[in-house]
Formats: sequence, C-alpha cells, structure tokens
Amino acid sequence: MSAPRVLLVSHTYAAPVNRAKLDALAQRLTLTAVIPSRWRDALFDLPSDTSESSTYPLHRLPIRFDGHILRYFFPLRQLRRIIQHTQPDLVCVEEEPSSAVLAQLAFLKRRFRYKLVVFTWENIVRRTGLPLLERYNLARCNGAIAGNSEAATVLHHKGFHGPIRVIPQLGLDPLLFQPQPTPELRRSLGLYQFVLGFMGRLAEEKGLSTLIEAVRELPGVQLLLIGGGPLRDEIATVAHSSSIADRIRLLDAVPHEQVAHYLNGLDVLALPSRTTQTWKEQFGHVLIEAMACAVPVIGSSSGAIPEVVGEAGLIFPEGDALTLRAAIARLQADPVLRSELGQAGRARVLAHFTHERIAAANVEFFGQVLGR
Repeated sequence: MSAPRVLLVSHTYAAPVNRAKLDALAQRLTLTAVIPSRWRDALFDLPSDTSESSTYPLHRLPIRFDGHILRYFFPLRQLRRIIQHTQPDLVCVEEEPSSAVLAQLAFLKRRFRYKLVVFTWENIVRRTGLPLLERYNLARCNGAIAGNSEAATVLHHKGFHGPIRVIPQLGLDPLLFQPQPTPELRRSLGLYQFVLGFMGRLAEEKGLSTLIEAVRELPGVQLLLIGGGPLRDEIATVAHSSSIADRIRLLDAVPHEQVAHYLNGLDVLALPSRTTQTWKEQFGHVLIEAMACAVPVIGSSSGAIPEVVGEAGLIFPEGDALTLRAAIARLQADPVLRSELGQAGRARVLAHFTHERIAAANVEFFGQVLGR
C-alpha cells in the first residue's frame, strides 16, 4: 500500500525550529505543508525563511489578519491550486475548530473529497470565535487530534463524534535537549547555590507570584527567571527591591538554540501555572525540554501539567505556595531524588515526546481516519 498523501496546514511552522516534526512526518508519508509567509503576534514576528525542505514541498502563502489564530485565512484560489496539484488523501489543519482556515479547508473538501482532521489545544469549555462556524467546521471533520486529554473532553462536549486521539502538537530533538553540565554559565550569572528556574512567558497565569512567595522563605535557593511578558517590569522591581533581591536573576528570553544550555544550568525547573476563567495550561513545552535534559521538574496541577509530567516529577496544587515550598525544599535536600527524577524525566520524553514519537502517532491516527 502506498504512503498516504497528506496536506498539513498551520501557522505553527512559520517558525523554522518547529519543522523538525514535518521532517519526521515526511519520512512516513507523502507530505505537503502550507504555512503563512509571515506571522506576527504579541510574542513573535516571524517572516518565513526562504530555505527549502529536501523532504517535502513547503508552500508559503500570504494571509489576511496576520497574527490572529482564529481569523487569519489564505487566498482561496492559491489554496485550491495546491490541493488540485497534490490531490491529498487527508488534510490536517492544526488550528482551532472555530478558525477561518479550517473553514476554508472544510469548504474545499466537498470538491476534492479528502478526509479532514483538526488539531485543538482548547481545554476549557468556553465560547471562542463564531459558534456557527465552529459547528460547520466540526461537522465536516473526519477526525480530531487533541493536544491534551481535557481538549478531547471539550471536543466531546461540543458534540464531535468522530475519532479523537490525544497527541501533543510538537516534540523535541533529544540530541539537542540532553544532559550537559554548564558550570561556566552558572559562574557567569553568579549562581553558586541551589538554582530553581522558570522559563517562559512572564504573565500572571504562569503563577510567578506563587513561585516568588515559595522561594522567599527558602535560604540557599536562587531563582533564575528567563522570559518576557506583561509582568516583566513588575518582576524586575521585585528582583531589585525585595528581601530576596540578591537571590533572583532575571534574563530576557533566549534563542531556541540556547534553551537547552540554560536549562542544564538549573538544579530544578518549576512551572507554577494558575488557571484563569479563560485559560489553563495546555501542555507546558518547557517541561519536556527540561525533562529531556534530566533536570527534575515541579509543576502545578493546572491543566495538562500532571499528564505531561506523569511520575517523573513533583506536582503541587496550583496557587499553593506552602506546598510548592515544601517540594522545592525536598529536592534541595535530596540529590538522589533529583537524580532519579531527572533520569525518569528523560526516559519519559524518549518514550513519548520526541519528534519521531509524535510523528509516528500522527501517522497511525491518519491511517485510522483513512481506514488503512
């Protein structure tokens, strides 16, 4: 049986670093990808590079409503031309069910008769986009991939009755993310004690106030915060004026190729996310990056964090600074436990969260949808 022809559409791959998953998919099926020629939002400004893939055709198309995940769409004529040329057996749209892009592919499905699969991260039952458009889209999808188990539950709540598979959108390269001592980095940052780190968006929902409160009464613990976001100025003020100012280091976000280097400079990584009315943690990619580096992790109970971490880290009730403090102190005092959790974390990543594992799971699900 010949490999299925799959067209994958998503803004996610405007970032070249994310295309390693596409390379892994292209080894298992006949892949074509469509991405925006540019993507600009609150976090990124990504003009799509002009490098060509040697393993699959990559089409960069102009879009309207740049940076708006639910509203952006491609020129329909160009999209139709690509579909007509590639004749896909299946189209996978890695955008939310209420997105305009999914509506375009749902509309074209009637003419070209491919199977349609949607990807979703949304793990809270709430109104997003246009409900009628979402119902139109889901009624035309033959399958769905949910980035976490709660997203699958939300799809059921919305009345989707097709097959659903829980698969994270992106994995990682375990050769890039692997244990590597970085004593020179610690020295350059003045990190000579037990180093607890956070890497990500500096925003209220990431639970940074809980993290700082937990560290306040833990002598011998230094806190390294790496990232940018709306709370950066406030955290900078805390870092320079609080009673623990001498134990906090605040750095801007680092390029992706340096993330593993900084993670390896930590004794423990924490992700203390807090659920809001409109958001809860959908995955926490930095968790698997740290785990792949054999850095033990502590995560809150928000959203998908417990299912990502499994038994390979410590979980505390979100917003509970006292329990978080106890978890940090436990790891600070027990290097054997840190080593055991670090090794368990890397083993879990190798088993579930590499690009190859995620690509293989996608291909298996595509085969199910296609009846192969």
